[in-house]
Amino acid sequence: MPIINPKFKAVLFCALLAGGAAAFAQDEEGGAQDYNQLMIQQAMKSGNYGQSQSQSWDARLKVVSGTVMVKTINGDEWSKITGEMPLDPNDMVKTSGDGLAEIYLDDKGAIYLGRNTELEITDLELEDTIFSLNVGSLVAKVKHFLNEKNKLQVRTPSAVCAIRGTEFAVEYSKMGKESSVAVFDEGRVAVTEADGSGDKTQEYLLEKNTEIHFDPSHKRFRAIPLSRMGRHRGSLTAMRARLTSLKGWKPRSLTKRADLRNQALKRKVIRKQLKERGGNPKSKRGAKARAAAKRAKAARQAAGEEE
Repeated sequence: MPIINPKFKAVLFCALLAGGAAAFAQDEEGGAQDYNQLMIQQAMKSGNYGQSQSQSWDARLKVVSGTVMVKTINGDEWSKITGEMPLDPNDMVKTSGDGLAEIYLDDKGAIYLGRNTELEITDLELEDTIFSLNVGSLVAKVKHFLNEKNKLQVRTPSAVCAIRGTEFAVEYSKMGKESSVAVFDEGRVAVTEADGSGDKTQEYLLEKNTEIHFDPSHKRFRAIPLSRMGRHRGSLTAMRARLTSLKGWKPRSLTKRADLRNQALKRKVIRKQLKERGGNPKSKRGAKARAAAKRAKAARQAAGEEE
């Protein structure tokens, strides 16, 4: 076996050690980059990255009255909401038979949700804002967008409404599978019928004080003077006043929004924890009291038999 010079051994060991350290540092740096990239991707997916770059609406839900519920993208149950709550993309908002709610888009838009309504906050990007009305009604006052790139759509299962800034209302009935759209005293709305596959067909331009109804029993549609949808004027008046009151709007930081969302959903978390631990403490006390009563009754019966 050849004899290796001790000095050469030392040099070889140092070289290997330095190479290993460099490789480890490179792996660490690569891992940090991968982690940061993952965080950015998750933030972009949730919509928070866009918000931090002022590219998304600071959307907020306000409960006006009755039962209003929210289901988040990570939740499988509806949570009853009270007061106000920031909204994120993919949130679902539902009002019950006595529930009324409002949604604010900074100080640029106010949306009224009627009773028995379900709305999905599909996307909140300024350049591609999408609300999906699954059932029920909404009435909105949205200021005209100064930036031509900003777009807002309201979709139903049978219609797509493109809004640039206007006063409008949208309804969808699951029973009749009918979509109704109206423009009030300002703006225009481009409405496109969507067939069962979701493909868009002919486009109809609604001018002020007109409405249109997409009924599956008809093949031809046309805009008509405002009539049936005129019943939403009261809600529109409220949204006009609300939009005026939103002046001085201050966007919230991501941390503040997260805190407020956690507070709004806190009650559900507490109820879930109680359920996982075995139910309500009051119910446990009641069960113990009933068990004690049964034991006392059995003791009395035993005492009677002995006599």
